[in-house]
Amino acid sequence: MDKNEWKLKARGAVRPIVLMLDQAGFSPLAVSILGLAISIVSGFVVAGGHLFWGALVFMLGSACDMLDGGLARLQGTASRRGAFLDSTFDRFGEGALFCGLAWFYTTGLVEAKPWAVVFIVGTVVGSLTTSYVRARAEGLGETCFVGFLQRPERIALLVLGMVLGWRVLQVVLAFLAVATLATTLQRMVHVVRKLPVTDPPDLKPASPPGTLENPGGET
Repeated sequence: MDKNEWKLKARGAVRPIVLMLDQAGFSPLAVSILGLAISIVSGFVVAGGHLFWGALVFMLGSACDMLDGGLARLQGTASRRGAFLDSTFDRFGEGALFCGLAWFYTTGLVEAKPWAVVFIVGTVVGSLTTSYVRARAEGLGETCFVGFLQRPERIALLVLGMVLGWRVLQVVLAFLAVATLATTLQRMVHVVRKLPVTDPPDLKPASPPGTLENPGGET
């Protein structure tokens, strides 16, 4: 079963909840904001040392990611604006969880685990650059859907590690740090191979702000 089939099955499973939200007068944006708020709460729960409960709270916030899209389709309000806000909120929520984890591994144990914090930072960097490479490629007119470890898999592993405890989670974080950075490298190679070595003169991008050709711009 491919990802599209999984998405269709997941949409069917949450359809009753989407209908309830519509009847209650919720908008897709309200559901997205609610999901962000819940994800931020999960960061505080994890920082307090409650990994299991933090995982459940984060799963609840992540579930809103399916509900807001289904609600937008039901109400006929699906738009690029909504998709942009939804994706941005997802990153803020994920960032809140990683902040909570970093706090936990620094202060929530008898002895701080600096390597766990290094793995968290590595995962965050890998997550950001994975998304950036795809966005930059699309900005140049190319597509980039490849990846060893994309966001759904990353979130699933992270939640599983939290449920199984801080020792297992530390191993999961080490794997995520390596895998997300490897995904970034994989996407870079994929995009570089698709782009020409030299662009025709009429396709060369304009000089970005702050370069010698535009010294007065912001950097």
